[in-house]
Amino acid sequence: MSNDQIRAVTSPAPPATQAGRRHALTALIAVNVAAAVIASVMIVVRDGFDLAAVFYDGVSPLHEWGELNGPAIQDGAYWRLLTSMFLHYGVLHLLANLLLLWLAARRLEPLAGSGTVLTVYLLSGLGAAVAVYYFDPEVLTAGASGAVFGLIAALLVVSLRARANTTLPLVLLGVGLVATFAVPGMSIAAHAGGLLVGTVLALGFGRARLAVTAATAVLLVALAVARQFF
Repeated sequence: MSNDQIRAVTSPAPPATQAGRRHALTALIAVNVAAAVIASVMIVVRDGFDLAAVFYDGVSPLHEWGELNGPAIQDGAYWRLLTSMFLHYGVLHLLANLLLLWLAARRLEPLAGSGTVLTVYLLSGLGAAVAVYYFDPEVLTAGASGAVFGLIAALLVVSLRARANTTLPLVLLGVGLVATFAVPGMSIAAHAGGLLVGTVLALGFGRARLAVTAATAVLLVALAVARQFF
């Protein structure tokens, strides 16, 4: 990371600049919310209004089509490795992940750019999905938490390399790790996969960014395809 990049990380951007650089955060929130609205409408149309299903644990036809499902992926439904990172089981699941997403991305995006936030989210989410596909293939799961862990890891790495304040990423990481092991139903594989990919991508920030990003994407796709053979 060059001195100019370090100064950019350590010096807060003006409010107008920060607001103008949050296109990725806005887009990611919009897509996650849109998916949740569609899923909720599907549940209500199919089952009638069920508060528990809408807010806590509802599974809609959209989930059945797009959630992580190892056997289905094994049969060729590779899109689930991507769609699952935008689906949530109820409003509370969605809000918890969107809160962490907002806290991490609103700090990272003005420093690293919208393209970087989108890249880290998508590849960390893919890394989380591939990890589940390998280590918990029979589990049906979905959510943005793996992608969010990647964003938190990236923010922490950027802050450490710039010798900037690391309080926020450390607090977010701590909260995420406690939830991972304390809350039933959390996917350890997904969170570990997202955390690892986000860290690798952030370590490649700088002149090698494109090469590291491309290599990570190719490796994740190769791992997903290779899983078919064992």
